Amino acid sequence: FSGVPAIGIFIAWATFLLHLPRFYRIVLSTIVLAAPLAGSSFPTTNQPKMTRTAHTSASSSSSALLVVLVSMVTLLSAVSPVSAQTVSEGDCICREGIIMDRFCIDRGTLLDNSRVQTLVGPEQHSMHCLLDVSLCVNSGFTVLGDPEVAGGKYTVAAQFDGDGNDLVFDFAAKRGRSSSCNDCTGELGDFTRGFRAAVVGIVEDVGNPNSSDPLDRAPSIKVTSVMDSSDGCASFTCPTVDPPTLAAPTPPPSPVPTTSTENLTPLPTASPKVVNCNEFQSVVTLNESPLVTLEFVVNVPDTNSNYEFTDEEVAAGGVMSALLSYDGVGYVSLATSTDGFMPNAEAIMCLPDDEVPVSKYFLGERSQAAVVPVDDSAQTLLNTEIIQSDGKTKCLFRKLLNEDGEIPIDPNGLNTFIWAIGGSNALSYHRARGSVTIPFEQCTLQGVSEVMALTQGGTYDAYWKAHGIIMGLAWGFFAPVAIVSAICRRLIPGEGVWFQIHRAANTLCCILTIAGFGLAVAAYNGTGIPHFSGSHQRVGLTIFVVVLLQVINGMLRPHIDSPNGDALKGTHKDTDSDEEEAFSDERKSITASIVNFSLRRSRAHTPKTDKTASRFAWEVVHRSAGLALLGMGLYNGYTGLMIYAMRTGNATDYTNVWWGWTGAILGFALLYSAYDRCVAKKSFLRATSSM
Repeated sequence: FSGVPAIGIFIAWATFLLHLPRFYRIVLSTIVLAAPLAGSSFPTTNQPKMTRTAHTSASSSSSALLVVLVSMVTLLSAVSPVSAQTVSEGDCICREGIIMDRFCIDRGTLLDNSRVQTLVGPEQHSMHCLLDVSLCVNSGFTVLGDPEVAGGKYTVAAQFDGDGNDLVFDFAAKRGRSSSCNDCTGELGDFTRGFRAAVVGIVEDVGNPNSSDPLDRAPSIKVTSVMDSSDGCASFTCPTVDPPTLAAPTPPPSPVPTTSTENLTPLPTASPKVVNCNEFQSVVTLNESPLVTLEFVVNVPDTNSNYEFTDEEVAAGGVMSALLSYDGVGYVSLATSTDGFMPNAEAIMCLPDDEVPVSKYFLGERSQAAVVPVDDSAQTLLNTEIIQSDGKTKCLFRKLLNEDGEIPIDPNGLNTFIWAIGGSNALSYHRARGSVTIPFEQCTLQGVSEVMALTQGGTYDAYWKAHGIIMGLAWGFFAPVAIVSAICRRLIPGEGVWFQIHRAANTLCCILTIAGFGLAVAAYNGTGIPHFSGSHQRVGLTIFVVVLLQVINGMLRPHIDSPNGDALKGTHKDTDSDEEEAFSDERKSITASIVNFSLRRSRAHTPKTDKTASRFAWEVVHRSAGLALLGMGLYNGYTGLMIYAMRTGNATDYTNVWWGWTGAILGFALLYSAYDRCVAKKSFLRATSSM
């Protein structure tokens, strides 16, 4: 290369790199840096030696310069991400993307779906959370920049001033489906989640690019206009500033005629609405069928409230008054929890038939024995009452916000609860249960914002359901069938048919396991939940790895040598069919009925053969791994059903069905195995000894 083309190529390459996402810059840096090394290792040999030397001497300087420059710029672009377009105060900028409130960015996860990281899955943010929940609305809005690489994190492209927040709110309300939020009209759009817009404004603060806080890094702008996302920022216009004009001289005031006010009636003034904080101000639906609702009000002392506090309530920093209602006859309970699960939660149990029908309990584990009442000194509930009439149950109570040794209730923040209802008045296994996060707001004379139960489910509930169905088929049907076909091979007619069933069931189990595992990983990626954080997830990962190894192990099955020393590499008729074929001559001396029995018997009474060490080791590993996989699969099926019901508040409990089915099919196999090894073996030995 000559100098000028080399520099031209370098400039073009640098320009190309700056427009690529960082991931692709890293890949290209690896290729470019490795290319010179690969080229030097394989010189061409189809030219004369002197020609090659002359050519190398003539082009070495320009080629070396080009390689060095290209390698350096590629490496630097890979190490350091391309910085965002710099802005200065007073610049007019336009940013297009998902509109997000500052509160959800600060907390790290979406308020309406706490299992989704805000900057990973903002498209799942509901219009209700964006425009209805006071915690979100009052925090202010931002516009997010799309990730550079698919699956990467979003960035905060700009945050707005107070008037800009109002403009964005009004703009979004007109484009939200009327049923998605209180102020949504749907006149200009049909958004329910992931609202996008293009926002134009003047930079008031450029932000701190060195900060680790995404909000601190983002510029603050004075919003001048908001446009539909489809309009984009390609042709936005900035506001023009008109030159100042001199004010016209003010004419002298005209004399004002005086009027007698004796006969004038003062105009009535509208008195502001005053909220009674002694009454419930919010209601959330915990479950649809059967219907379970929670009505409540939260009062804090020394605030603009007309609630009459007791000394206990003042000392505890406030009180929550609640009414838990259930369309059915049975106990109801509500528990504060740090993670949305039962262990270590603190419950208010409403048991109509107990001597103390409403009291506090500690939930130790997922069992009735671990549900125990707290000490009498901690039984501080106020104004408790249970009412059962017309087939419905209602439980009233007042709970202090802050008590020693108990999970505090935040009067102006998020609180996580678990709830449950029973099919009878006595404490028993729940008919339905669930987990919910509720944003609380203390009551004032002006009232509170409307709130909604924010469940742990969301967009990826379909993924969890599909994962459960697929894994249930794999480990609740195909895995037991594969094992039963091996144990009960003598009951299956046709030589080697059991092995075909065994292999097909194992293959389908493996395929479904891979598919189910992929769905779970996709759901965790989409919601931003940390992978393999619980025992169910870790056992699932173990199953995925071991089942792949088990399939490979099955494909590498060593064959048994025949009596003359030749390996039997037949048609895989049977794991033990090789042995039976080797001894077929011996069986010819036995009567036809005994032959029919012995050709399809279990290993317990197969004539002894010499096995190689590899065959013996293979059998031990294959059978042990199969039983271990079945055990882990049954355990994960049970825990998976429990987790899904907890996340979604599903009232139907399928765990009994799970254990009933798997217990029946495996129980039959175990009983038959015992019969085959004991009763049938003795009959066979008596028949052969009489020959």
